[in-house]
Amino acid sequence: MSTPQSYGSILSGGVWSNNQMLVALLGLCPLLATTTSATNGLGMGLATLVVIVCSNGTASPS
Repeated sequence: MSTPQSYGSILSGGVWSNNQMLVALLGLCPLLATTTSATNGLGMGLATLVVIVCSNGTASPS
């Protein structure tokens, strides 16, 4: 049997640490940025790709 959690820990878990919409919004942040040239856009796209690949490798190394 698990120990009961307080309402505060349930609320903070739902708002901050277990919030799927927050994760999705943070994942879409690079799509909301604007650039003034194709070169800057390509650089931003490559930087985004590196960050996504590294974070995926860190989260699930298998």
